[in-house]
Amino acid sequence: MSFTSPDFSSTFDILWTVYYVAFIPIAALANTVNIPLMGRTAGLLTYSKFANGTNFSTTVPTQVGMLILYSPAALWAAWVLISGGYGSDSRGTVAALLILVHFVKRDLECLFVHKYSGSMPLTTGLFISVFYSGVSYVVCYYGSRTPAANLSGFMLLVGLVMFVVGLAGNYYHHNLLANLRKPGEKGYKIPAGGGFEYVATPHYFFELIGWYGVAFATQHVIAMLVAMAMTAYLGERAVAQTEWNVSKLDGYPKDRKHILPFLF
Repeated sequence: MSFTSPDFSSTFDILWTVYYVAFIPIAALANTVNIPLMGRTAGLLTYSKFANGTNFSTTVPTQVGMLILYSPAALWAAWVLISGGYGSDSRGTVAALLILVHFVKRDLECLFVHKYSGSMPLTTGLFISVFYSGVSYVVCYYGSRTPAANLSGFMLLVGLVMFVVGLAGNYYHHNLLANLRKPGEKGYKIPAGGGFEYVATPHYFFELIGWYGVAFATQHVIAMLVAMAMTAYLGERAVAQTEWNVSKLDGYPKDRKHILPFLF
């Protein structure tokens, strides 16, 4: 397996490498060490039922806030594809297509699958939107930086298969969550079916399979760092989900793991 390394003679590459290397422990340990503005309470990376005490600005309906999270990242990937910015001999085009599919899927789920109530701080939406936009830019750009001589058809195939499996598994479990409550029912219920029988967040597990698929398809170390950053963030959020389930859902099976079946 061949991944293109950052060019450490380039300040640009150094900055993005440092950014993601630093983000990984921050996202993983923010709540444990109570990093200001990054933990579960009053944190800029928190939303939905985890946004306890987050009140940095005016609020917007949660559905609107979630669309703010994802749409700019999708628009950037769409622009790359429309403009033909990276050429047909580059994995940058493949990366842009995968990023576009990922974030358009998230937008469509916001509109037609998820059931939202309440509101979220606009600042949180904008902050995470900037983060995701950076992910979109970085993956598209560094996908284009893998030398043609290093491109592997096998790694592209593996990456595409992982991406499709991750996309499908993520959607399947989002759909299970959306249909937990029957019409007229209120309150939270214990998730059941599929990977929910083993972990609190199978939708995160499959999302990560998709991100590692993107990394394999682009064959660049910085794309792999993006996947690792997502792992740190979603892993910590999975722990939070387990803690919330145990405290709020009577009878929640305490033997379920957080995100990785049987292990974590």
